[in-house]
Amino acid sequence: MLGLLFDITVIFALAILAVIVCHRLNLPSSIGLLLTGVAASPGVLGLVRNAHQIEVISEIGVILLLFVIGLEFSLKDLAHMRRQFLVGGSIQFFGTTAVIALATWWMGTSAPQSLYLGFVVALSSTAVVLKMLQDRAELDSPHGRSILASLIYQDIAVVPVMLMAPLLAGGTGESVVVSVGALLARVVGVALFSYVAYRWLVPVVLRQIAATRSSEAFLLGVIVICIGIAVLTHSLGLSLALGAFLAGILISESEYSHQAVSVILPFRDVFMSLFFVSVGLLLDVEFLLSDPMRILLLTFGVLVIKPVIATMGSMVVGLPVRSAVLAGLALGQVGEFSLVATQAAVSAGLVDGTVFQSVLDTAVLSMLLTPVLFAIGPRCADLACRTPLVRLEASGFARERVEPAHAYFGHILIVGFGVTGANVAHAARAAEVPYAILELNAATVRKAAAEGEPIHYGDASQETILRHVDADKARAIVIVIDDPAGTRRIVELARRVAPDAYVLVRTRYLREVEVLHTLGADEVIADELEVSIEIFARVLSRMLVPREDIKRLIGEVRGDWRRMARSFAREATSVPDLRVNIPDLATHTLRISPSSPLAGTTIAQSRLRADHGVTVLAVTREGESLGNPRGETVLREGDVLFVIGPLAWDPQSVS
Repeated sequence: MLGLLFDITVIFALAILAVIVCHRLNLPSSIGLLLTGVAASPGVLGLVRNAHQIEVISEIGVILLLFVIGLEFSLKDLAHMRRQFLVGGSIQFFGTTAVIALATWWMGTSAPQSLYLGFVVALSSTAVVLKMLQDRAELDSPHGRSILASLIYQDIAVVPVMLMAPLLAGGTGESVVVSVGALLARVVGVALFSYVAYRWLVPVVLRQIAATRSSEAFLLGVIVICIGIAVLTHSLGLSLALGAFLAGILISESEYSHQAVSVILPFRDVFMSLFFVSVGLLLDVEFLLSDPMRILLLTFGVLVIKPVIATMGSMVVGLPVRSAVLAGLALGQVGEFSLVATQAAVSAGLVDGTVFQSVLDTAVLSMLLTPVLFAIGPRCADLACRTPLVRLEASGFARERVEPAHAYFGHILIVGFGVTGANVAHAARAAEVPYAILELNAATVRKAAAEGEPIHYGDASQETILRHVDADKARAIVIVIDDPAGTRRIVELARRVAPDAYVLVRTRYLREVEVLHTLGADEVIADELEVSIEIFARVLSRMLVPREDIKRLIGEVRGDWRRMARSFAREATSVPDLRVNIPDLATHTLRISPSSPLAGTTIAQSRLRADHGVTVLAVTREGESLGNPRGETVLREGDVLFVIGPLAWDPQSVS
């Protein structure tokens, strides 16, 4: 026991150091934790001697990770993912299996071994990928949901794969048939238990625990439900991770899901750190150094084959090229369940220890490279958008054919049709303002189009799609999607395509605000800030604080944040509201140069209205804005004029 505690202390001490270094180098902490495990392994520094016990404890991290992800989903979310699960998951799993099996058979492995190795390599790392998606806030993005659907498919596939090991090794087919039948019976039993737990058991238990108002009782109750259901599914032949995910789904339908997330998160982070370290401990450095080129080539082959097949599977279910490439790269590694399945094959006599070590080293190296795959994902996706894959997408291979957009002009372009996008569309329709919608979820597009919405399927991060809905003629572009990386690209592209449009962005996190402003957004609304304002405003209102004081505090909070988070140039201004929706008119900016004839004249003397048909709305001077200036206001060198005039007016005409 003392030795195990010493090992855990050493691991956490090294992990803290690794996380600090990764933070300084702006690298994902998972890389540092994996390398910590490699460094502390018996084959390198030998600091950890109870690696197997650490590995067992770290499994709790995987359970808690899947539990939290289940808490953030609902049964409706899973129903919407059924096409990605059934079609995309099947293409990824069986496509990878076929290619790997053929490749290993060509290299001299027997047919049964090749088939089983194909199944093993098709499995990706649920823990590593989902942790990366959570850290990058991409779990709710289109590619994030496609990845989750494939990972759930793989977790379910682990059990039948392991049952095939004795059959492929030459065991009796009858025992395998009986095992498969028993497995199906157990699956039906788990489904029935889940329904009963969802409708009656879990709500009643949580209600009784919550009535005690004891945080300790609530924490213990949540842990019992999580680990209890995970152990139940594992005892019935399914995986612990799948049971934990199911437990999270059951609690997510109750009013206690948010509290459950808050009490579990600290434990999840601790045990996930142990999991990453334990993966690093598995790397057999001596075996790797005995034939490094072979292991490196195997790893490289896996990291090429798996992303390509997963990308094609994602395109088939409707994802555009960019999102499909991001999903494919994320699934490129060999997962932790591959090691479990390979150990089952060794026990059945299907493969030997050398094959197991090859799979183990390839799996660990590919997991180590997963953060790299995530990092290069956006660049690879951009390159893929310039390849013939885009023509496959446009031809209907990847999605349903979309009818050409109507001619839009002076409209609001809404990117994303979730709750926020739907509300914006409803408001625009009520105000009789023209609008168009871009959405990546094909089912959402079909449903909204049937209801008469001007909605179009497409990836707004591609210029051709934006021009398809006349983004260059839009008065405003509202971007409300749950994909931080995609949002940044769309903002940059939208500003280039529609330089005069008012670009409004909704983001989850305050840290994204400054970046989005820099890329060209006129206004960024951060959920973190707005939710905090709404909370303290309601609390103060209940405490009978005068409304004027609450408004003043709200203004101070917003002002403090903008001063802290944004460092604009002196000539920048905060008058995006000047872009108004008046037919045939637009707002323009005009800088007074040293040689300009306007320098030194008043607005009235400039005859901008009489000679050019434009009206001065505001003047910015040395970082300050002067709204509604008088005719006697003297224009100076360096002033920036905000004027309203005809769409075709060219500010260069005033020389």
